[in-house]
Amino acid sequence: MRSFWIGCILLVTSPQLSEAQSLLGSSGLGMKLDPIDATQRALGGVGLSTRTPTILPGDPTASLDLLASTASFTLQPMWGSYKLGVDEGEFSGTRFPILGMAFPLGTSGVATFTLNSFFDQNSSAAVGDTLQLMGADIPITDQADLLGGLSALRVGWAQRFSSSIAIGASAGVYTGSVKRNFVRSFDLDSLPTLGTLKDFSKNETSAYSGPLVSVNLSWNPHSLLQLGGSVQWSGAIALSPIEGSIGEKEVIRAPIELKVASNWILGPGLFLNAGLSSSDWSNSGYPGLDAVAVGRTNTYGIGLEWEATRFWSGIFPLRLGFRKSTMPFQFKGQEVKERNVSLGFSVVLAEVFELPIAAIDVAVEAGKHSASDFEENFNRVTVTLRAGNR
Repeated sequence: MRSFWIGCILLVTSPQLSEAQSLLGSSGLGMKLDPIDATQRALGGVGLSTRTPTILPGDPTASLDLLASTASFTLQPMWGSYKLGVDEGEFSGTRFPILGMAFPLGTSGVATFTLNSFFDQNSSAAVGDTLQLMGADIPITDQADLLGGLSALRVGWAQRFSSSIAIGASAGVYTGSVKRNFVRSFDLDSLPTLGTLKDFSKNETSAYSGPLVSVNLSWNPHSLLQLGGSVQWSGAIALSPIEGSIGEKEVIRAPIELKVASNWILGPGLFLNAGLSSSDWSNSGYPGLDAVAVGRTNTYGIGLEWEATRFWSGIFPLRLGFRKSTMPFQFKGQEVKERNVSLGFSVVLAEVFELPIAAIDVAVEAGKHSASDFEENFNRVTVTLRAGNR
């Protein structure tokens, strides 16, 4: 068991173990990865608690109804095709967006530990050109590769102060690294006046670090309505060269992120979920990012959940969702939008007092990224495994 969790941690903190899925990983800090599990994916959620107890980064109140110490692991394969002008291609890969653990503190409190991916940086490009050298035009190829990502490690706490109000807080650090490789190769073996032409290469490896804090509130003003909200603050994110690597330290100001969500009971076993998140990456203090930043970006989501029947050891819910968002960074100078629809379900493997202590949550999404002449159609499957000790 110990080796299993060590492997999970390495998969989340070492993004290079999972291959790139999208051309969007080449812009800004890369492809944004929302830290949400399969239940949230299926409902078009933004990462705030619903009526299904779970473990969510930045929202410890989501774990308050877990009856036992619980661990969760989220797996996310993705595949699709893209079209950029006249160029077309396919992509595929697997991410490991969340690892979480929750420890109940009595009957009204909980402590959490989460590790989640935040941005995925993964791109590769080759450009052919000519270089004039000693009066001769030498054909060259420039190859640039970017590999890495930004993750967040946090501990959280939540407390229920009454039957209708709960407050949570989490604190943590950013982690991860990024590796940049540049190789210029000469498409001639030698030149009479210079002899053998050797490739030129430049490698840089940097590590991320920085603090982040979030607070959140869960409020049930009515037995049929649940409301949630959160604020996440980040200190300066430092990107520092790893010992032995060339390059200079860079400092990035991450924005405050706001989230609100609601969950209504529409009827027996029928729920409506809606959420909004908003952040502004346009003033990071780092010119390279600000040049491609979109400005304020918003994510909207809505979903329905129907407790269709009982299956295995508990309720078998079916979920349908829609999500629309804007990416923080431009691609080829254009704003990138994402739209997707989702389907999902949960299978309860074991429950106590009608609350699940072991379950599998599944979400299947079909979506599109678009920006001017860029179009990317993708399919994404998210699977979350949750298991607690009796």
